[in-house]
Amino acid sequence: MEKLNKNVVALSVGITTALVYLVCLAFVAIFPLQTIVTVSNYFVHGIDISSIATKNMTLAKSVIGLIVVALSSAVVGYVFALIYNWLGEKF
Repeated sequence: MEKLNKNVVALSVGITTALVYLVCLAFVAIFPLQTIVTVSNYFVHGIDISSIATKNMTLAKSVIGLIVVALSSAVVGYVFALIYNWLGEKF
């Protein structure tokens, strides 16, 4: 079994998640709050987020959110590759 390059997987997952975050951020900026709530409720399997939804976004919050999401996703990708490679040696 071919091993995964941990750094490539981490970077790929981090970049992909950052792109999804930016699309979501654009969606929140463009559409009315009720549309955002309706679509978001589909993603969280029927949990009603209307009581916590807000469009109170700032550039600082958006940038910090992007950094946190990208870094945490990169860590998940790195750990995934570690586990994948470890399991590949066992089986």
